[in-house]
Amino acid sequence: MISYQSKNEIQNQVLNLLPHQIEECRECDKLPAALEELIKHNYQAAFVCYDKKTNSIEVGVENEEENSPYPEIKVHKIPLAKAVASLRKSFKNSDADLKFYGRILAGYGSSSKVEDVVLV
Repeated sequence: MISYQSKNEIQNQVLNLLPHQIEECRECDKLPAALEELIKHNYQAAFVCYDKKTNSIEVGVENEEENSPYPEIKVHKIPLAKAVASLRKSFKNSDADLKFYGRILAGYGSSSKVEDVVLV
């Protein structure tokens, strides 16, 4: 399925959806799938998870500076109280990123799979 979305709509919807997804995280003690995908994309993360004990989101990013045969992963903690502001700062505006966000939005709460997003 193809979804037609405007750049401004995508940006507004993603930024408006963040507080709701963070609240959902608090209530369910886990990250919503769409939020997990968004964080992995924005931070180029190896993993993302919710830590109930510290009430924070853990983001594991591979350290590319190391020349080790095994990847070194640095874990960043984003407290839920600051998560919306941190994630808004990580938002990207390139067409490829907006198409990715559009696929997340189109699939959020829907059972149909969106294969492509056309920016209008």
